[in-house]
Amino acid sequence: MKVSVVTTVYNGEPYFDRAVPSILGQTYKAFEWIIVDDGSTDNTQKLLEGIAKRDKRVRVFNFGRLGFARALNKAVELATGEFIVRQDFDDISYPNRIEKQVAFLEAHPDVGAVGSFYILVDQNRSERYVRQPPTHHEELVKAMARYIPFAHTLMTFRKIAWQQVGGYPEVSNIVDLRFWIRLAVAGWKLANIPEVLGEHFVHPHSYWHRNFRYVTRQLELAAVQWQAIRELHLPKWMVIYPLGRLIYPFIPNSSKRFVRRVLGGSKESDV
Repeated sequence: MKVSVVTTVYNGEPYFDRAVPSILGQTYKAFEWIIVDDGSTDNTQKLLEGIAKRDKRVRVFNFGRLGFARALNKAVELATGEFIVRQDFDDISYPNRIEKQVAFLEAHPDVGAVGSFYILVDQNRSERYVRQPPTHHEELVKAMARYIPFAHTLMTFRKIAWQQVGGYPEVSNIVDLRFWIRLAVAGWKLANIPEVLGEHFVHPHSYWHRNFRYVTRQLELAAVQWQAIRELHLPKWMVIYPLGRLIYPFIPNSSKRFVRRVLGGSKESDV
């Protein structure tokens, strides 16, 4: 098996109309889908078992409540594919997403992980826009001092790269950016395909918003941005970006778009 899709889900019953049809409807057909039910208390497990009976590519596991990072590492460990396609249960991948990203990794053996442009649907702020992060490694490394330049849910990476860096860090917050830093420090290149290949939803019921107050999240992100500056040997003046995280929570929501786009360097376009 060349491709494994990996997903963790906790109480995902309201979102069966997103990831499931978008992954099973991919133009690239030859994959397995490892889904770890992270101890759901609703009907998620039963519904997943029904999908697995209808589509033999789907493999469902439940190890009790592990937490996001441990469950994700378990899913990648179980995967047999050379390429690992990340997919959050409440997000959407467009039909050619896997085909495009697998072809890119096959053509660029030095790239350890690849993402894409994507539509961000921020239900907390009633915003919907296209995020267009950098596409080349050098720009992405610098961007990690400013923001997270990938949508984790739309990343595909090599399992060998995951193994070489010891997997995802099993921490409670900002698991993805810490992982991309690990890959870059280990010498892997990172990339984004300059096409919109999916949609990422931010909502009050997401793992991120359930478990961390907004100010706390910004402080944690600032710490990881500073880690990126140190470990990736970025210019020390870039410390202004993590420092800016300390005041970002107190900026009115009406001004955050301006701050992101003009001061933070986030390239976005309204839908």
